[in-house]
Amino acid sequence: MQTVKHLARNSGFLFLNGIATNILSFFAMLYIARYLGPKDYGIFSFAFAFIYFFSFIPDMGVHQILVREAAKEPEKAGKLIGNGTIIKFFLSFIALLLALICINVIDFPPSTKNALYIASLGLLISGTGAFGIIYEAKLRMEYSLLFNLVSRVCLLIFVFLAIANHSTLNTFVLASVLATFIHNLLMVLFSKKLVKVSFKIDFILIKQLLKEAIPIAIASVFTIVYFRIDVLMLSFLRGDAEVGFYSAAYRLTDALVFLPSAFTTSIFPLMSKHFKDSFNSFSFAYARTFKYLFTAGLLIAVLVTFASEKIILIFYGPEYQESVIALQILIWATAITFISVLISSTCVSSGNQQIISKTAILAAFLNVILNFILIPSSGYAGAAVATVISLLGSMMFGLFWVHKNLLHENPLKGTISPIIGAVVISLLMILLRPYVDILFLSVVSVPVFAAVLYITGWIDSDDKKIFLSLFPRARFNSKRF
Repeated sequence: MQTVKHLARNSGFLFLNGIATNILSFFAMLYIARYLGPKDYGIFSFAFAFIYFFSFIPDMGVHQILVREAAKEPEKAGKLIGNGTIIKFFLSFIALLLALICINVIDFPPSTKNALYIASLGLLISGTGAFGIIYEAKLRMEYSLLFNLVSRVCLLIFVFLAIANHSTLNTFVLASVLATFIHNLLMVLFSKKLVKVSFKIDFILIKQLLKEAIPIAIASVFTIVYFRIDVLMLSFLRGDAEVGFYSAAYRLTDALVFLPSAFTTSIFPLMSKHFKDSFNSFSFAYARTFKYLFTAGLLIAVLVTFASEKIILIFYGPEYQESVIALQILIWATAITFISVLISSTCVSSGNQQIISKTAILAAFLNVILNFILIPSSGYAGAAVATVISLLGSMMFGLFWVHKNLLHENPLKGTISPIIGAVVISLLMILLRPYVDILFLSVVSVPVFAAVLYITGWIDSDDKKIFLSLFPRARFNSKRF
């Protein structure tokens, strides 16, 4: 169980990282949204969504391959980072050039065009991203916690200063870019403590990295399409205000994605190693991760669905009342993402990264088609429905491929108890919400959900062993009694 302890330590830092940085980021975006209003906040969101379409170019899928190889052969980490950085810087210049060409070709309003120019600077900053692999490969995510905290605090300070000085939209766009620059600068500076980076060009290694990364790069293109095409289409078809309403809800759900990402980022190097050394350990890690992520995603989706109106009013105010329906729909996309990120990590760690490109292509095509059908008539609600359906389709494809070709287990194993728990707390909230505050009812529903899991036998002997290995004091107390 030493591996479990190591994983728990790294996951703990990732969860702290996610909680702290998402809280700081959320409040920064909250102040931006309230200060700018739905229309200008729509332009702000559109600018970064548009530039996001070029963000796959500086990476081209190389990052995950670098992490995988560094985990397998730590002695080559310095050489991998150096050559990875060379690749990323070259590609970042290409991305910036293409972005600038598109900004000038398309007839954007002056306010939107200026915001896009500033946001595009972030593409150059991404050239240093290869330095991040060392913290993932060596399971030293406490450094990432530090970098993210500093950059998010800086963003919040920039936002407060901009509001105090009655700044315009472009100042807030620049603040977001500068926060990213601070993060990557710290990532480069602290890497010297863990590895000596070699920038000696190895064309054979570069060719190998790019060849291995091509399926992930293809997946990245289509992932970007199905995650951001809705914002672009909303802007063109329905206007900036609807983008603002949609983005306000999306920001809330997107903040929760750190939960599965933290766990899968932490477990990815271990799964890569286990697939090579011990397939039983690989299967066990996958099964436990699926079980926990499915349950957590379902619980969060149910709670947020019922409390969505209260959440929007608390954080954004009545001006964003129309975001409620988008939040109720998009939270289910987040629940699906809990499983999708595991499928992606499993495919890459086992050398089957071509599968995630297929799932991404499927999701992208579904999303584009559904957006064309639903956005003209239903606006941002239609965009939210399109996102959920497309993610569900790609997740089901990836899930059944993994269980048919890799693990040969029932993909629905371990899902019955959480579904029963979700039904129980849903009935509880439907019956009691006229009499009890919905947020209080949501808090009460959590132990009720846990009780259903325990009664239905969801917690098995392996779960208990994992718990006892993480909390030795609990084992000591159990022996006393």
